[in-house]
Amino acid sequence: MNQDRSTCRMPGCDRIPRGGGSFAGRFCSTEHEVKYDHLKADARDAKRSAERDSQEEDRL
Repeated sequence: MNQDRSTCRMPGCDRIPRGGGSFAGRFCSTEHEVKYDHLKADARDAKRSAERDSQEEDRL
C-alpha cells in the first residue's frame, strides 16, 4: 500500500489528513479513523466466517 498518501485513508474521502492525535496524519478526523477501524474489523469477521463455512462444508 502506498505510504505517501496525500488524502485521508477513509474510502471516498479526499480531504487532507491532519497531524497529531492517534490518527497521526493518516485520517482527516478521529471519526474517520474509528469508522475505518470498524470497516476493517467487519471485513476480517466476514472473511473468518466464510472460511469457517467452507471448512464445515468440506467436512460433510
